[in-house]
Amino acid sequence: MSTVTDREGVARLTRVARPTESSGLMPPPRPALKRERPGAALPPQTGVARLTPKAPAIEQAAKAFRQVMGRFATGVTVITTIERDTVHGMTANGFLSVSLRPPLVLVSLGRCKMNEMLPRSGRYGISVLSQAQQHFAAHFAAQKRSPVEPTFTWQNGLPLLEGAIAHLVCRVVDVHRAGDHVLWIGEVEYIDHRDDEPLLFYTGRFGTMREISDRAQAEQTRSSQHVDRR
Repeated sequence: MSTVTDREGVARLTRVARPTESSGLMPPPRPALKRERPGAALPPQTGVARLTPKAPAIEQAAKAFRQVMGRFATGVTVITTIERDTVHGMTANGFLSVSLRPPLVLVSLGRCKMNEMLPRSGRYGISVLSQAQQHFAAHFAAQKRSPVEPTFTWQNGLPLLEGAIAHLVCRVVDVHRAGDHVLWIGEVEYIDHRDDEPLLFYTGRFGTMREISDRAQAEQTRSSQHVDRR
């Protein structure tokens, strides 16, 4: 059985028993419950909050789901918006096209600052990164500061990362909450692109097509060696 080490869970209220007097081993009989009048105030919920940990099976399922979905290689984007002269950007691979007529795209965001800003700004930009911009992917994912300061080009009042292989400017037209993420659907107002090798995201890491292929081959070799030893 897996050991639960985190303190996540549901706080359940356990009533504290009131001390009673008893001369024997058996507790005294409980007083009859009073029938409450309609609209009468309920007694306060006093007691002890006990934390029920999440089931290990749920955490294991979430981990397995992440590993499986990590085998779906995607491109890498930097989502940008601006509010009161403050530019904010974040790395995201949860991006896809939704419709051609009208042109709609979708970005899926978890708990982040961008989710707080988009209801106010109402617009966002998308920069699809090239393989030469891997340092920016880590930078906007708050993993490692880029040795090169990011610079932006402006279109329709929104900042877009210079050097990207594709740019889109979008106006938010619909929002949907889905589990622990929020889906932001945007109508495309501006597009541009150039040809270059894209940066990819695979099994939780950024890389080029060649790097991903080499890594997958190495992992397959290690797995085969492990089976042979058995």
